[in-house]
Order: sequence, then structure tokens, then C-alpha cells
Amino acid sequence: MTDNLKKQAGIAAANLAQSGMGIGLGTGSTVFFALERLAERQKTENLKFFGVSTSFSTTLLCRKMGIELRDCGGVSHLDMAIDGADEIDPNLNLIKGRGAAHLLEKIVASLAEKFIIVADSAKKVKNLGEKFPVPLEIIPSALGLAEAKIKSLGGILEVRMAGTCKDGPTISDSGNIIADANFGVIKEPAALCKELDSTPGLAGHGLFIGIAKEAFIAGEAGVEHIV
Repeated sequence: MTDNLKKQAGIAAANLAQSGMGIGLGTGSTVFFALERLAERQKTENLKFFGVSTSFSTTLLCRKMGIELRDCGGVSHLDMAIDGADEIDPNLNLIKGRGAAHLLEKIVASLAEKFIIVADSAKKVKNLGEKFPVPLEIIPSALGLAEAKIKSLGGILEVRMAGTCKDGPTISDSGNIIADANFGVIKEPAALCKELDSTPGLAGHGLFIGIAKEAFIAGEAGVEHIV
């Protein structure tokens, strides 16, 4: 997959922005091109908008590009949000969270009137769970409870470790533990989503069911627009 195709997908989403909008800004390589296009339109078209960032990495990019940001906690409505995904099924249900920002991403997506996905065609799957586990964000004191809940649902929970730069688990921007729950192929994503939503101490999970309204998917033949 060439960066040029990802760029086309990102540009297509950014071209939907209109002056006066509040826009949720996600994270990832394809979203990067959307940010670039939004910053360009500010300069060439005098586009006026504000963004709400889903991660510190996106915040840094926006500062560098001159995109105005507002704090998520002070915003009650966004006109649109643009973000990537790790898996996309035929109904635009998603798995997100490999970047450990899925809780903030879901908050921002839920604020948006229209949630738009930009991704490459490798992210398309027949059923969620084919390639990746479901990321979780867990309040530390609820780790044992979450593990028991995942086991009761037929899954296996694994705390995500930070890697070579830090000992211990991956910690989200909100200060919670990031873990991954492997359920294999998920036949009933809406039912699983409901079970996870009802688990105390589970602050967020990476199943985005019925939230995305539109997608620009970059493939070898060009950009597929799904509505």
C-alpha cells in the first residue's frame, strides 16, 4: 500500500470540512494526511475550524501545523471526526486501540455528528477479531475483575507491556492500564460490546459498534468511499 493512496483517503475526508466546524482529530498514518490537508486549507482557503485531539501525539502534530485545539472536556458537540481503525467489518463496525487511545477516541467519536474512518484496505475484515484482539482500558483497581469478566466471556486477557523504553504496563493518556482481550473471531460484536460496557472499572474498550457513518478506504485500485 503506497502512501499516495493513504494520502488520497485522508484528503478526501479533510475536504468534507467546512468553516465553523468542530472536528475530532484521530491518530495514525492515514489521519496524518487528513491533518496536513486541513492545515493546508487553513492557509489556502481561509478555512476556520477547531479540532479536538484524541492523543498527545496528534496534539503535537496539530501544534506544529498550526491547527487550533480545544480541550475535549469543554466540548459537547462536534460536527465531524476523522480517525483510523485496526479492523473494519462490512457494516463499518470497528476494532480500534492498537495505539492505546481508544477511550479518548470513542469519546470524541461519540461527540461527533458524523464519524468518518480513513484507512487502507488491509484493515477490512469479514468479522471483527480476525487479526487483532480487543484493546481495553482498565482502572488499575479493577484489573482482577476485568480479567475474570473476559474469561467468563471466553476470552484471554493480556496486559500490554510498554516495551524497551519503560518497565511495566502500557499506561493510557488518562492514567489507566492498557490490556488486550483475545476472543478470536467475534460473531456477535454488538452483544460483546454490551457485556464490556457493563463491566465496572473497564473504562473503555476498542469495539466501535454502529458509530462510524462513512469511510474512505485506500486500496490498490484507488479510494473506496463507503457510506
